[in-house]
Amino acid sequence: MKNYLIVLFLVLCTSPLLAQVKFTERFEVQGEPNDPTFEMMRIEEGLVSFRSHQGRGFSAKKTFQFFVSDLDLKSKGLVELEMRPGYEMVGYDTEGNNLFVLMAKGYSSTADKYILQVNLESNQGFEFPAENLLAIELVEFLVQNRKAVFMGNAEGRPVLQIFDLDTKSIHTVQGVYGNNTQVLQIRKMPELEALEVVISRRGQYKNRETSILTFDMLGNLVREIKVDQFGSQDQEILDGMLLADQNYQQVMIGSYGLDGRSAYQGMYIMEINEFGEYGFKLYTLEDFPNFFNYLPEKQKSKRDESVMKELDKSKIPLIRNTYAVRDVRQVKDAYYIYFDQVNIVSNGGRRPGGWTSTNTYRYDRINRMGYAPYYMDPFISPNTTPIQTFASINEYQYESAHFVKVSKEGHVLWDNAATYDGFVTTYPEPFGEIAIVGDDLYHLYAENDLIKASFFRNGEKVFEHLEFELELPNENERINYTDFETLRLVHWYDRYFILTGQQSIRGLNASNQAEERTVFFMSKILVDGDLYQPEEARD
Repeated sequence: MKNYLIVLFLVLCTSPLLAQVKFTERFEVQGEPNDPTFEMMRIEEGLVSFRSHQGRGFSAKKTFQFFVSDLDLKSKGLVELEMRPGYEMVGYDTEGNNLFVLMAKGYSSTADKYILQVNLESNQGFEFPAENLLAIELVEFLVQNRKAVFMGNAEGRPVLQIFDLDTKSIHTVQGVYGNNTQVLQIRKMPELEALEVVISRRGQYKNRETSILTFDMLGNLVREIKVDQFGSQDQEILDGMLLADQNYQQVMIGSYGLDGRSAYQGMYIMEINEFGEYGFKLYTLEDFPNFFNYLPEKQKSKRDESVMKELDKSKIPLIRNTYAVRDVRQVKDAYYIYFDQVNIVSNGGRRPGGWTSTNTYRYDRINRMGYAPYYMDPFISPNTTPIQTFASINEYQYESAHFVKVSKEGHVLWDNAATYDGFVTTYPEPFGEIAIVGDDLYHLYAENDLIKASFFRNGEKVFEHLEFELELPNENERINYTDFETLRLVHWYDRYFILTGQQSIRGLNASNQAEERTVFFMSKILVDGDLYQPEEARD
């Protein structure tokens, strides 16, 4: 009787907690251990998932596999197209109901390439040779209006080329190539048949200049906005995300700090009108009273006191670590802005020299869900084969996630923060995901076999860093093994997230005999903060 009461008590205590994250749908592709994972992109119907796959056996051919799934993860099944021998998938994009995949014969800058176009209605594939392009270390591949966009580095300088799939004409974009120059973001503008390119340059006096260039699809410069006046003389833009145009107005949001020192001071919002004129709103820790809400109360009080002392001396308090903008969501009258605070160290125990957010290209991780470009990863490729190795590996020590709601007029409506509880990884890409539903904000990420979740309502923290185990819809099956390295959690729509990865599942077959299967899986996850009950209520 005593044991029964203990079990009943545990069930009553944990069930309200578990109910906040529900695994509602699941789709599996059966395979073998070490099979490559599937990439995902949004399409109008739902999702398209795809990979290159080398079959087992001496005479097995390499194929391109894909499947389309709807909002309930229902699919008509896996489709296979034959690939050219020796080629790998190194880039991809969608346009309309077509998937475009860049294939390369190896990973060198001079590798032969072709583009596979997959019609997702007919499941037919069409090949286009990608020839006479400059030899570049590929960073980005996009398709717009049947023109492929290649961006990469040649001799340490960025190069942007536009390749017409039908006429085979090639246009090299002028104004991008240069010393001490990085391309930070490329945004497609299909309605204007144009591209927006954000670049950062070190000037003659080592000051950083940010420019927003607009090109037509023939590579002609249509407009240039040179941000040569920012803050005080010793301040500069350190990070930024350019948002989609709305009513001919542009907005770029990110972090700023001290010139050449990567010392972060706060957040900026840059607004650009239709004439290319821009203005800034700057925010410091003084504007974010809840910045240290991720700390225990005593530590938070000490940090708050330190900020007040700096402000009393008319100084701008510094943010100790890298302060990187991860996502911005627009609603009718406000912006929801998500930053991560992370400390980056090399395996030598110190911060890499010159590392800032501006050294990295910002991929479109909304449509290319959770994008992690294999061809830019020095340690893994689509077939888990090392491409090259470096003497040092950066370690990312995540401190906290920060959330700000700012009105379109520039007023901070609320701010708050959640802890990462000392999470450390060598994975260089962002991994935290947010969902905005009405006045609710959810922040989720996967760590090993747990989903960590935080929930805010009207800016007030309801819960933080709660843990939820991975689940199966079939109660008669058990997860035998999860490959943590393959897990990817991304926001899909509304309160729904998608978790993908590889697992080994143990259960019973049709003959009621125990069996084990290795699968790539997709799980649709619903989060619902209304089901949360604080400990006091459960008591």
